[in-house]
Amino acid sequence: MLKKIILAIVALGILGAVGAVLAYQTVKSNLPQIITIQDYKPEMVSQVYDRNGKKIGEYFRKRRTLVPYDKIPKDLVNSFLAAEDDQFFQHKGINPQAIFRAALANLRAGRSVQGGSTITQQVAKTLMLSSEKTLTRKLSDILLAIEMEKNLSKQDILFLYLNQIYFGQGAYGVEQAAQTYYRKPVSKLTLPEMAILAGLPTAPSAYNPIRNPSRAKERQIYVLRRMAEVGFITKEQAENAIQEPVKVYVRENYEELAPFYLETVRQMLVAQLGENMVLDKGLRIYTALDLQKQLAAQESVMDGLKSLDKRQGYRGPIKNIASDSDIENFINENRTKLIGDSTPERIIQPDGKYADLVAPVDPKAAKEHPLLPSYIKIKDTVQGVVMNVDDNAGLVYVKIADSQGLIDFDSMTWARKPDSDKRYDLATIKKPSEALKKGDVIQVKIVGDKFTTTRAVAPKKGSAPLNLPDFNRYVDLELDQEPLVEGALISLDQDSQDVLAMVGGVNFARSEFNRAIQAPRQTGSSFKSIVYASAMDKGYNPATPIMDAPLVYEGSVGDEEGQGDSKDTKAWKPANHSKSFGGDIIVRNALSQSLNIPAVKIIEDVGVPWATEYARRLGIFSPLNPDFTLVLGSSSVTLYEMTKAFSEFGRLGKRTRPLVIHKVADADGKTILENVSLDSRFEREMKPYEDDFENRRKEYLALAAEPAKLEEFKKKDPKKAAMAESFFFQDPDQLIKPTTAFVMTSLLRGVVEDKNGTGARARALGREVAGKTGSTNNYYDAWFIGYTAQVATGVWVGFDKEKSLGKGEVGGRSALPIWVEYMKAAHEGLPQVTFPVPDGIVFANIDSETGKLANASTKNILRQAFAEGTEPTAASSKQEEATDFYKQDFSE
Repeated sequence: MLKKIILAIVALGILGAVGAVLAYQTVKSNLPQIITIQDYKPEMVSQVYDRNGKKIGEYFRKRRTLVPYDKIPKDLVNSFLAAEDDQFFQHKGINPQAIFRAALANLRAGRSVQGGSTITQQVAKTLMLSSEKTLTRKLSDILLAIEMEKNLSKQDILFLYLNQIYFGQGAYGVEQAAQTYYRKPVSKLTLPEMAILAGLPTAPSAYNPIRNPSRAKERQIYVLRRMAEVGFITKEQAENAIQEPVKVYVRENYEELAPFYLETVRQMLVAQLGENMVLDKGLRIYTALDLQKQLAAQESVMDGLKSLDKRQGYRGPIKNIASDSDIENFINENRTKLIGDSTPERIIQPDGKYADLVAPVDPKAAKEHPLLPSYIKIKDTVQGVVMNVDDNAGLVYVKIADSQGLIDFDSMTWARKPDSDKRYDLATIKKPSEALKKGDVIQVKIVGDKFTTTRAVAPKKGSAPLNLPDFNRYVDLELDQEPLVEGALISLDQDSQDVLAMVGGVNFARSEFNRAIQAPRQTGSSFKSIVYASAMDKGYNPATPIMDAPLVYEGSVGDEEGQGDSKDTKAWKPANHSKSFGGDIIVRNALSQSLNIPAVKIIEDVGVPWATEYARRLGIFSPLNPDFTLVLGSSSVTLYEMTKAFSEFGRLGKRTRPLVIHKVADADGKTILENVSLDSRFEREMKPYEDDFENRRKEYLALAAEPAKLEEFKKKDPKKAAMAESFFFQDPDQLIKPTTAFVMTSLLRGVVEDKNGTGARARALGREVAGKTGSTNNYYDAWFIGYTAQVATGVWVGFDKEKSLGKGEVGGRSALPIWVEYMKAAHEGLPQVTFPVPDGIVFANIDSETGKLANASTKNILRQAFAEGTEPTAASSKQEEATDFYKQDFSE
């Protein structure tokens, strides 16, 4: 019996041994190939730069920057060894003693509280194995670690480990962790900073120094004392490091710099290179964006939309706080938030707590603005609490953190209840208490460091004397609110064709929808410019007279401004915005005053197909309405398309290919992509039109090379021949005649410069400007698109879900101020430049009313450009000089 038992035990032992060997061989045969340093291609962050080399953003799945082993400080290496594997340089991939010690600790605790993996095992697991917790996977990482030790040096393994591990806050590898938490490279780290980093891999979230400073401090102390225990540093060094405060930083938010631009570039690169390449391969992306102009664009859009939003009315305070103690608590909490928002620095003290947030010290700012704390700047919008409302003096007292301020009633008369049916200037409030009361939490804009008022502050007749404060002790404030209305801006360099700035909306976090390139909207009168350009190649010139008189059409009906699409068959009566008519008017004045009737007559004469073809030639690819309402902007087109077409007028008819990316280089510095145009995003929409035009251009040039065939073509199809002469040239990028483009520039300058031009506000730029306003029915959309010789910019304003911007909110009032403020910033440092004049242009002094040559008795003379041969040759008669004031139209 005993013999049988012994034989059974031996048999089981043999079977077990065989099974173990088979299991070992199976696991070993399935091990992945050992990685080498040359094979190591980790996921790395791609960096994005503006056209001047300023970093503006990152694309990544894992934020990682590789650092060579010899560039990593010895103390940093030792801190990781002390925390994770102090026998690293002695073992051969596994540490049986550590495994046994961890097993005992876990057995005592009844759960997993300690790991026994070596650094080599951790590298094997993170680089080549899954993270599943199974016996097979554990055996795999042991075997793989042993194989790695045979094939890689200890330094190579540490290089892989220190560049691979995760540190929280989206940072992978020690270099990115150092940049993220300390804003410095690893070579500049101090011992206390190193110890915090070394404590993170075990539990990056739990020991995050930004979110959990006390636990990060506990872990730091453990690492430093372990370093002392194993002899990497002395006990004195460890204790000194423990007592040293550590400064950490909140991550920089690149999205604030140019979020819509960055997202557009990312989407385009993913489409061309693939997501893995863009997010994982450490690319260097050099864009066409100009950061200073982008920031100016964002500020201009926000300021302009806030002004519009105020004209719509005040939506009320954020909340009301009743008791004085609640007001005091709110002020203290708001102060802490403002200080925290103003500085990215946090100081971890020796006790593991953050030092109290202290406002950054700025002696210069304190001297210039003594009433403002350093964490609040002029132009900032902050929350404050209304402490008192004085109707008699017309003052509102507001407490903001460590400051107090005053709102002058004159600056808040707009604060009526919202009503889009009433003009803002005809429905103002009469006293501040109609909008505000004590305890209201409101948004206020800091407009000055000392309160000033332009009105006489005196008691009303029969009222008690006013108890006025010392104005010198109060900050100057304005009531403010976040705009609900949306807007977009896109700006192009007329020389390089760079997309200098792009704003797709008010708040990227609220909505990533890019209204500059994704939102087709009715263009209103801005589309007249394209139709007028088509007319210049159909026998019209700036002095051609048109009758501005009522029209009636039978058939499909538009609305009162010709922008509806109703299919009801009834009379359509297009009207001017002012509802009046001016009789005979020349083309220049009809466009500058944005009159609808002359525009409809022009498209009726030249034909909708011709105007549509002209728009296509200039790059408009959105669907266009095939009727007379086209000229009034009834079709929905993107701001991008419209701005590009206007840019081409300024470029003398040359194609504009707006660039968003100059160059993309891989991690080794090799260029893999160059000169990427925003047009490539719309290749599917644009290609059919461009291919068709190019084929026709080649056919026409082939005919032009044989005079006899060309003459036959002109006789056979004069319309196609005329179109070909207008569109096709030796240069494939010459879209229309340079003379036609320049004449349009001169007409669009009239929109800005002429007495009744709807774009008069653009004169504030102080440069030669050509542009056009646009407004749609019921004030749903407002546009201004304009250009100088150097920069072309388009602005659109409206709600995502169409509704009125408010009575009277036309393009010249809602969009143009944004354009002006941005263009002022965009032209800073640029020389004064005039529009280039092509060959074939002549200038003539004409009568601004009749369009005929001016004579000695002409009252208003215009210096107008004409294509050579189209200029007037006869002067006005005395009878034609008479001007009827009542025929003037002041519409948009």
